[in-house]
Amino acid sequence: MTDIRKLAFVGLMSLGLATVGSAGCSSSSSGGTGGSTGTGGTGTGTGGTHTGGSTGTGGTGTGGNGGAAGATLGCALSDAPAGTEIASFAAGDGGISSLFGTFTYGDTPKPTFTQVTTGGVTVADTVQIDANNHYQGFGIYFNGNTAGTDCVDGHTYTGVQFDISGSLTGAGCTMQFSILDSEHSDITASTPQDPKAAGPKGSYAPQLQITSTQLTSTTATIQVPYTTPAGGSPSSALDTTKLTGVQWQLSTPKASDGGATECVWNFTLANVKFY
Repeated sequence: MTDIRKLAFVGLMSLGLATVGSAGCSSSSSGGTGGSTGTGGTGTGTGGTHTGGSTGTGGTGTGGNGGAAGATLGCALSDAPAGTEIASFAAGDGGISSLFGTFTYGDTPKPTFTQVTTGGVTVADTVQIDANNHYQGFGIYFNGNTAGTDCVDGHTYTGVQFDISGSLTGAGCTMQFSILDSEHSDITASTPQDPKAAGPKGSYAPQLQITSTQLTSTTATIQVPYTTPAGGSPSSALDTTKLTGVQWQLSTPKASDGGATECVWNFTLANVKFY
């Protein structure tokens, strides 16, 4: 299973996709090697933080207690989303829920994203392959309330769907999609800690591989049932009553694996919604 790394959040303005700030640090290349537990950087953001452990670390930890001054973490409440739409990225207003926002994470250069005039957002990144694995990503965080302490309860829906087109080139370069929840969010990974996180150190969400046949110049609608992403740490199922976001990730091989010298990621997203 591919490691998921620290998410550094970028706010989404009410008009368009202008960056309003990025908090915290991303994973460094020195910390990005597969097989390490919970080494993925530090960071905070408007929507909280999400981190991942590495393959084989599932099932350890004590769950949702921790934090400064003995505070109990993990969302005590969850709120139903306003509707099925998460983000259309429609021209003019950004096309995203007022309680949701976008983030990027990974080593420098992090992915960049620009709004498409006709609706959608294009995400791009070029990563040189070296001695370490790299984990780059783009996502949408969920806040159930304006204070950012509530999760989103999506259990009445089947899963999440999105329209996607684009390309990923480079031998050994792979792409994953994850639906994020409180129990798979690392409570130790950021300062201040995300009040919605309730997972032990090294937590990361289950993943779905997006294949080269799904990522082409022709727009495809991909539906992801909550039960389809696999793996994750802890090894528990996704908690659909405590959702905290969704993300798309680029994972690179090591130079010692042979093959490509760089991974080039360029894709367009639109119409992200519950179904």
